[in-house]
Amino acid sequence: MEQQLRVLGKKIIEHKYNLSKKIDEVRVSLGEHPTEQTEFVLNLRGELFSYFGKALYEDKKTSQEHFINWGRKNGELAVQHEVPLDKALSSTRYYRMVLWDFIRNEISNEKFSVETILKAASIIDPFLDETVHAFSVAYVENNNRVLGLAREAIEELSVPVVRLTRAVAVLPLVGTIDTHRSKLIMETSLQKCMELQIEHLFIDLSGVAVIDTMVAHNLFKVINSLKLLGVNVTLSGMRPELAQTVVSLGISFEGFSIAGNLYQELEAMGIRPQKNK
Repeated sequence: MEQQLRVLGKKIIEHKYNLSKKIDEVRVSLGEHPTEQTEFVLNLRGELFSYFGKALYEDKKTSQEHFINWGRKNGELAVQHEVPLDKALSSTRYYRMVLWDFIRNEISNEKFSVETILKAASIIDPFLDETVHAFSVAYVENNNRVLGLAREAIEELSVPVVRLTRAVAVLPLVGTIDTHRSKLIMETSLQKCMELQIEHLFIDLSGVAVIDTMVAHNLFKVINSLKLLGVNVTLSGMRPELAQTVVSLGISFEGFSIAGNLYQELEAMGIRPQKNK
């Protein structure tokens, strides 16, 4: 049986590129669009088929490492090329169909024993499942990493401390401010004011429609923290609803100023846009 497994494995390796091409034939037969058969794609598929062939006569640990590494590598590639996970995983059945169709043909051409075929099945199918698992884990990990980087970039843009003069800056807040974003505002504003050596920060709330009690409380914690750093704070664009929330919280307006209109307050400080000459 061992010799027959080796013969079968060698035949799979020998025909790995033909097997790679047949995957798209199966796709078309099932009414799906074939992928572009680039050399890169064929090599990736051929690599997996060669691992199936070697698994029939190599030790289990070596083969397991091959399949896990292949799955993880291609899970990462799928994320890089923005391939949806369900579409990527659907190709699993094509590998299985193509491989077992090839083995059936070899059975008719060669005198393989029933024990050999059952042994091959007990080796190939679990390794294919392990490959799919490694692929899925790598896909999720890398996709979460990419989403995390995108979220960090968006969050950074959502708290833009814009320098107006050497010592004056404005923090325009737009959209909904939840508890998470209010914490982000605290971290970013403190860091940016220290980096830029800001002495006066305008926090403009004219683009914020709703702020709940918890967020208002966190916002004033930001102001108090900035005061400890020696930064003067002016709130502008405060809506009546926010003012009512602040009053209901019993928060003192002492230690910072309030401006109804950011533009007018900047003009009063002598900060005006330069006219085009």
